[in-house]
Amino acid sequence: MKNTDIKGFVLVFVICLLVFTAGCGKKLDPDPLPLTVKQNLALLQSDPQFVMYFNFKKMRDTKFWEQFISDSLFSAERNFGSFLGILKEATGVSISNGIDELYFSNSWIGENAMVVKGTFDRKKVNDYIAADSLYTQLEYPGGITVFKQVETNFNFYFKDDFTLCGSNYLKQIENTFTVADTSTAGLLTNTAAMKEIERIKYKENLWMFSGQKLFIRGIFENFSDMNKKKKNLPGSLEGDSLTIPDSTQAEENSQLYDIYKTINALSFSLKMTDELEIVMQNECENQNSATELKNRMEAVIALAKLSTSLSGKKPSPVIKLLDKVEINVFDNTTLLEARLSEQDVKEIRLQKLF
Repeated sequence: MKNTDIKGFVLVFVICLLVFTAGCGKKLDPDPLPLTVKQNLALLQSDPQFVMYFNFKKMRDTKFWEQFISDSLFSAERNFGSFLGILKEATGVSISNGIDELYFSNSWIGENAMVVKGTFDRKKVNDYIAADSLYTQLEYPGGITVFKQVETNFNFYFKDDFTLCGSNYLKQIENTFTVADTSTAGLLTNTAAMKEIERIKYKENLWMFSGQKLFIRGIFENFSDMNKKKKNLPGSLEGDSLTIPDSTQAEENSQLYDIYKTINALSFSLKMTDELEIVMQNECENQNSATELKNRMEAVIALAKLSTSLSGKKPSPVIKLLDKVEINVFDNTTLLEARLSEQDVKEIRLQKLF
């Protein structure tokens, strides 16, 4: 999967979370990983590039969902957006009604795995696909039918009445046939990844995890690329006097490498109520590197604020939002948190940051 595929998602976290306002005195107390979620992770790849989890059922009950989220949010996502569209056309279920959870993972060579939990009318899906020449069917022992979308090479089947498994790699689909609730399979066999997933702060609504350094580098490079395109320091306005000269790009790249090379795992999590609480977790090599990461982020923000101050212009919405963010270091973890109100999110969207 290309880094730009999740660029909008990543930029919201990176832009909103790069600030230092607090110390190291709090205890990291992550939500427990629900047993049902853990069981479903056995249906994903064992060594993915990244993993994403969405609990639409719980998010639908929040005021924030009602105001800002819709099915169109996922329609353009090239990996599972088109598939969710098929389910909606075939059965009427969507992330707004009927689809409760979605798990997604992706490998470096493009193989993916998806698990969708919800209430499905299997007969409707069967009838819809049978009438569409773009699909073929593969029959397996035990009455298992795998549907294949020829154009996209995407395969899926109903594991039971409430679980649908999909992948663009048929072998991944076949690997899930024998997985039971008590199986230690798929991602559950990756003890290092599971340890980091257990440490994710919020697990109820939405989270994303990666333990792959190249993927982590891509996230930081997305942020760097955004600055290069704008040629302004983060948070500065168009026409500010302080811009980033081309001569500094090599030094910036070196500093960027110094930041992400010490990060062993990275996760984002979100808690949705009447407001939006966003967390970015960086699991570093040791406490010294976690503290150094905090200090480097603090320096970036200081430059951004200095640029705005010296320009004599009104602070941009991004600068205002940065003042809402808190950063803490817990042992080897650099944790950044932001609480965004309804008005904050409206301002971000007006700035077209995502």
